[in-house]
Amino acid sequence: MTTTDTIAALALVVAIVAAIAAVGSWKAAHSSQEAAAALSRIEQQRLHADLTPDFRCAIVANEARSTAMLQVHFEGPPGLLSHGAVEITVSIRNDSLHRGSAPRLAGTETPEAVRAHIWGAWKFSADGCDDTGRTVAAQQLVVGEWTLYGLTPTSPPLWSASTMDVWHRGYRNAPVRLSITARSQGSEWTVPLEVPVTIEAAF
Repeated sequence: MTTTDTIAALALVVAIVAAIAAVGSWKAAHSSQEAAAALSRIEQQRLHADLTPDFRCAIVANEARSTAMLQVHFEGPPGLLSHGAVEITVSIRNDSLHRGSAPRLAGTETPEAVRAHIWGAWKFSADGCDDTGRTVAAQQLVVGEWTLYGLTPTSPPLWSASTMDVWHRGYRNAPVRLSITARSQGSEWTVPLEVPVTIEAAF
């Protein structure tokens, strides 16, 4: 092998080593970027969880159980104070997640109709609620503020043989299952709650 060949071979080896080093550097940089992105996602998820809104709710019905008022108090967390007003939407959940999930039998209502009915004792009667009384119009609240919603009794589904008395007796001691969705600065939280009903004392 001539000197020229030796030099060429050495140059080739150096080029190969440099290429391997470059690939290694690229992989290390790529892995570093992936790790940084993963850490950023984890931090965003932690911050989102830390800012989950905290609501304190109470429902007071009159002695005849013909009307009730729901109070929603926006308690925190303090980190949401910097967000200013937060949009909240309050909805009533059914008494079970499984309503409308059973296979449909001949002559029975559709699963959609079953799920659409409010399976519980109360529905919204406030201005801006939807046709079923399940969801009330969104509004803005700041941490530390509260709001009130009117409620009226529900009725058994049209296809049910239950009377009003039987229907409401079944929910007499059951809490009202709520879902409050809060939105602020591109973030959204859904907070499930179960609120017992207190009967207003007669004077």
